[in-house]
Amino acid sequence: MRGWRLLPLLASALYGADVSGKWTGAVDVQDPGGGEKISARVRAEFVQKAETVTGKIGREQDAQLEPIRDGKLTGKTLTFEVTAEEATSTTIKFTLMVVSEDRIEGELTGAIEAGKISGKVVLSRSK
Repeated sequence: MRGWRLLPLLASALYGADVSGKWTGAVDVQDPGGGEKISARVRAEFVQKAETVTGKIGREQDAQLEPIRDGKLTGKTLTFEVTAEEATSTTIKFTLMVVSEDRIEGELTGAIEAGKISGKVVLSRSK
């Protein structure tokens, strides 16, 4: 009987991390126009079902967050795309690693009106 109680824990380990919940953090990008680093506070809400991740992400002060598309968690790698107001015809692509149950780090790439951007993303689980 004890084995049945361990089944959910074992299933969680097989699927990797669980990113469901609310997250806050920062995105640091180089300004394509002037080369200066721009830092923005962000917040995200993720819902994970097996490897599929849905949710929203955006600046902390924004009333509405942008929906993520093609969200997937493979092992500890979380990937998704976002089309933000500032983005051109391309999307902003996120490639993040689950460092711990409370921390996600990685990079974003894409384009805005001023040109191509890339940057660092760090998120911490909200408590």
